[in-house]
Amino acid sequence: PELFAKYDAVWEVEDPEENPYKSKYQARELLEAAVKKLEGFLAEEPPGELWERGSEMMARFWLILGKNLYFCEEVPDAERFFVRSLERYLRSPLRLVPEHFVQIQDVFNQLGMLWCNRMGHKEGMNFLRRAQIMFEKRPEAVRKACEQRAADNYTLTMFYLAQAYGALRKPGLSARFCAETMSQQLEHNTSGNRPQEAKERDPFDCKDWVRMLLVVGFFVNECMFWTAEYLLQSAAVMCEKCESICGFKPDNMEELTAECKRDLGNYYSTRLKFAKTCAESPGLAEEVWRGERKAPSQPDPGEGTRL
Repeated sequence: PELFAKYDAVWEVEDPEENPYKSKYQARELLEAAVKKLEGFLAEEPPGELWERGSEMMARFWLILGKNLYFCEEVPDAERFFVRSLERYLRSPLRLVPEHFVQIQDVFNQLGMLWCNRMGHKEGMNFLRRAQIMFEKRPEAVRKACEQRAADNYTLTMFYLAQAYGALRKPGLSARFCAETMSQQLEHNTSGNRPQEAKERDPFDCKDWVRMLLVVGFFVNECMFWTAEYLLQSAAVMCEKCESICGFKPDNMEELTAECKRDLGNYYSTRLKFAKTCAESPGLAEEVWRGERKAPSQPDPGEGTRL
């Protein structure tokens, strides 16, 4: 704990523009020294409980080193440490211990994020689906000891699943995970249980949240007008009551409110056109507004099955 506290303190130092990763490199040196010391211990310690605990700590060091390297844009080295961390965790007999379980979730998320940002969404899906299944089938011990951390990890999993499914041309699944992510984000940031320090470090941007709601084209094209209207009205409520909901009112909310009203007007216009088409040509309305649904293409048999 002392090492991690020192690492966090160094990490949070604000760096000059001419050397933006200075504190990150310094923090990395702390971890690299700890890794070297732990490697010596594991080389001398016989297999047993103490060795397993040291091995798990090594996996945690590698995970944090991977995050450090990824932040510093050293992506290949970051991937190497993430993979080493994941392998060490999965081989550990302690992998179902709640603290270790949520760390494994984190590694899967990091590898999924890394591949999605490389535009390798199919490869990223291999890791994200495993993170999803881990959360859905988490043991009772995890629910009791680390439920909030497991849920926070799952929110990130859903965020990248939404991106991956969108890139893989599965808009229904993308919309589903996007909606779940936004719902949890709003609940987490407006429940009143979030520490003030966390709010200051990572404030909730209700403007971005509203803009996500305004992307309703998928629901309109699928004739899910009730869902589209619900999203648009939710955006309008957030614009109107953001100060009472979030505790502050961002700049330029008037402009965003105008966008909501514009999109609501376009939505009602589209719905009226659909009603007119249904009345005049019911068969044509079904064909056009349901997107001429075709038989689903055969999925790649390897998708979501490789590690």
